[in-house]
Amino acid sequence: MRIVLVADDRILRDGLRALLGRDSTTEVIGEATCGPEAVERVAEHRPDVVLADVGSWTSANVEMIRQIAEAHRDTRIVILSPFRNQAFVAAAFRAGTHGYVVKRNGFDEVLRAIEAVRAGSTYLCPRVRELILPDYTHAHGAARKPADACLTEREAGVLQLLAEGQTSKEIALMLNVSSKTIDACRRQLMKKLEVNSVAGLVKRALAMGITTLAS
Repeated sequence: MRIVLVADDRILRDGLRALLGRDSTTEVIGEATCGPEAVERVAEHRPDVVLADVGSWTSANVEMIRQIAEAHRDTRIVILSPFRNQAFVAAAFRAGTHGYVVKRNGFDEVLRAIEAVRAGSTYLCPRVRELILPDYTHAHGAARKPADACLTEREAGVLQLLAEGQTSKEIALMLNVSSKTIDACRRQLMKKLEVNSVAGLVKRALAMGITTLAS
């Protein structure tokens, strides 16, 4: 597959190019150091995948991802970032990202992300999946309230994300499932927690201590 690299760090670009060159299925066909240049390179080369190092969530980075995602729907975007912040990850997917890899991972994880997004899937590296769906059993332990204890790990994770303002579509992208799956989970949460609205779920999540942030 054909790849455009985006990174302002030349050592990082050189390293990624060398590593990708060892894989017979990948070919680096262009490089860019900034957002505007990346948009130009993608328009010029029409790559299968854009692999972009994003060290900060600036308006320029947001605009780069949005422009590429909107103008080149067949091009998939994988973000490399040092951050595991939920809001940062959600913003990346809202802008049009298809894969997200924390830079503390090895190169094999980058290849897995590239292969997954090229096949049409979204991808979150394990370090981010752990963040999105934390192990509430260990995190809360005996401090859990009875209503919280009846939730599965996935239900607790989805409840936290809903309470923090994420939409069903955004959560589905993060967890690599369909929006219908998240909608079904939300309905099950409402049934278990005996509420009839997302606002009710937010209040229950706050009461349970699953989140301290509601938008």
